[in-house]
Amino acid sequence: MSTTHTAQNWHAHYEAGHDFRPLTDTEKAVLSEQLSLPEGTQGARALDVACGTGELARFLAAAGYQVDAVDWARSAVERASESSTNGVVCHQLDLTGGDLSSLAPAGTGGYRLITMRRALAHLPDRTRTVAELATLLDEDGTLCVITPHADRHREELRGICLDDAEIDLLADGWQHTERIEADGSTVLLLRGPKTDPVTYSEKRTPKPAAMAGVAVVVTNDRGQVLLGWNPSRAVWELPAGKVEPGEAFEATAVRELAEEAGLHARPEAVLLLGTLCDSTHGFTRITEIARLTDHTGEPAVQEPELITRWEWHTPSALRCLPQPLFTASAQALNTVWPGLLPDVPPAHHTPRPTGDVALTFTEPAAAVRLREQMVRHLTEAGWTDTPELKRAFTAVPRHAFLPEQPLVRAYANEAVVTVFDEDTGRSTSSASQPEMQAIMLSRAGLRPGGNILEIGGGGYNASLIAELVGPTGSVVCVEISPYVHARTVRFLAETGYADRVRAVLGDGTHGAPRHLIPEKGFDAIIVTVASNDVPWRWTGQLAEGGHLVVPLRIGGFTRAVGLRKQGSGLVSTAISPCGFVPMQGAGRWDETPVPVGDTGYGIRWEDTPPAPLDGLDRTLAAGGAELWTGVTVRSGETFEDLQLWLATSLSGFCRMDGDPDRPGPVRLPKRSGAEAIILGRSLACLLTERRENDEANGTSLWEFGVQGFGPDGQAAADTLAAAVRAWDRELRDRATPRLTVMPAGTPDSALPSGDVVEKSDRRIVVSWPGRDEAPGPAVGRNTAQEGLDEQ
Repeated sequence: MSTTHTAQNWHAHYEAGHDFRPLTDTEKAVLSEQLSLPEGTQGARALDVACGTGELARFLAAAGYQVDAVDWARSAVERASESSTNGVVCHQLDLTGGDLSSLAPAGTGGYRLITMRRALAHLPDRTRTVAELATLLDEDGTLCVITPHADRHREELRGICLDDAEIDLLADGWQHTERIEADGSTVLLLRGPKTDPVTYSEKRTPKPAAMAGVAVVVTNDRGQVLLGWNPSRAVWELPAGKVEPGEAFEATAVRELAEEAGLHARPEAVLLLGTLCDSTHGFTRITEIARLTDHTGEPAVQEPELITRWEWHTPSALRCLPQPLFTASAQALNTVWPGLLPDVPPAHHTPRPTGDVALTFTEPAAAVRLREQMVRHLTEAGWTDTPELKRAFTAVPRHAFLPEQPLVRAYANEAVVTVFDEDTGRSTSSASQPEMQAIMLSRAGLRPGGNILEIGGGGYNASLIAELVGPTGSVVCVEISPYVHARTVRFLAETGYADRVRAVLGDGTHGAPRHLIPEKGFDAIIVTVASNDVPWRWTGQLAEGGHLVVPLRIGGFTRAVGLRKQGSGLVSTAISPCGFVPMQGAGRWDETPVPVGDTGYGIRWEDTPPAPLDGLDRTLAAGGAELWTGVTVRSGETFEDLQLWLATSLSGFCRMDGDPDRPGPVRLPKRSGAEAIILGRSLACLLTERRENDEANGTSLWEFGVQGFGPDGQAAADTLAAAVRAWDRELRDRATPRLTVMPAGTPDSALPSGDVVEKSDRRIVVSWPGRDEAPGPAVGRNTAQEGLDEQ
């Protein structure tokens, strides 16, 4: 284990006028030969880590690099700045606890060269530090590590050297390595960091004994987890050990942590998460998982015959750990952060009831910076348009609910899939796009003290809700998947929201359990999965005037709809396109298309009664006619209202599926399916064709057309084309549809004007302002056909 010097030690060293061992002529020759820039190279960037007073940085600048020089000692940076030449910029940064990713060059692909001379042995977390530096390199970049070699120095200096085993360990994570001996030092050139998935390895066969132990998952004030390197077994592992006879698991965790790593904690600070049971080498292995955030001391090797060094690791980076991870440790890590590690050998987990131990949430500086950046982008785009929304997104750590994702991915304005269906490959659970979450939260009308129901788990959105309703409000989160529910419970506990969000395992189609429904109902219900209906229980559990925000599927198209309860019905307040994973359980629907013979095409009936498809395959084979509408859209221009208009106003509306690249009579669009109608034994499909292409501006002009097939194909095509023209003439950019959701069985006379979509639990009226405002009911009328009659 190398000696660790604090930033204060080094500051005092340089402030007293001391320097660092100067570059030798041999080192200069090796650097010049190996790292010189090709002639004519301009603007290549280099980073000198632990620069001291800047000698190596100045040497690199003289070789043509633009150099960032960084050290954790203020006095060193001051002295380096005073002696800097053109091409060198000096920075002070904590090399072990700072945000190394903040050094990434702006507007470039990364550093061509990163150097670390005679410094790596002084760092306690070498594996993590080197991995973080690797992310700063460009694709052809080199990490150059110069270190004294242990075999060439006296015993008392071994603490500032690396030996062959540690040098080989460092090189494991790189595709190309080159080792050059220079005087008493080793120059290691590393290129192409590996991103192979972490592997797992068992230890040698244990001696016959009771295989009961405790694995301790302990994190520091940057949210990093402690692992020790076991060289004899060639694995990383958690602090762990056997339970002594009569010893409580909490006491075992505290004892082993002190005996192995020199960290001190109180048994009362240990949270037990349950027991893992599996088998190894013919033995049954029982592992109790202990979670700990409250401790003192710095990791230090106490039992060198077992562990030669301790390091803090970023949890998400463990997915690409260069060396193997002990299987039992991997299983324990996945219990703390479900989904963190892929393909971990299974173990039966018996969870414990949630204890009273409060964990302290900590996170790296990079997470704070990236979260602030995400909020800034959301605010500039107008999504977090209130101080309350901005504060909520700033407060809740999204990465803590996506531990398997790199920080940059966790804070991107993108949806992140967390669960895939193994049979279909489709996503069944995801963290929604922050932009869409902001939209839906805004439509829910959340206020301090509100009682809110969320349908769909994950924990992040529920925590945002908790921030918006404050400590006097309540949040109930219902999730149907046991795995997602377990993730939600764990992440709420890790982040401190467990006492503000009540996570329930159940089918959200049925709403909340009766004992959790407020006396006057929920002030808002937010649904984070696509629903094909508005179940009556949701309306029954909603307070008068309360808001329901739901990704509602109508005619096969999903729209994020904000609704407000008025008596027995709901009226929309906003509507916009969206994409969500589908509802499971009782609210599940079948998207399997009905095949059209063996043509490769299929018909999906959404909210329209199915029509017989007999003979439609022969109709398609006979060919059809094309009709062009004269209605055009530019690339990037939205026409979601057209989709909803066609789906709700046309009799016989359906969606036609098939492979758009497969030759055939129907010209399917590249997007998912084509809007279509079936009229008797005839069919008409919507299509688009490019009319103009402005390469300079990257835009194109597309015209809507219709294909008609069958004896009544022309009439069907005319009907579909008339609907497109009616949208263009009367509705386009002029009107947002209003949805009125009423109970099934509501008589037509009690419905407003518009087109009715019949669901199992609801009758949904789609009304277009300016078109469906005539007095008296106009239910289910074929407005597209009326448009045709007017021509």
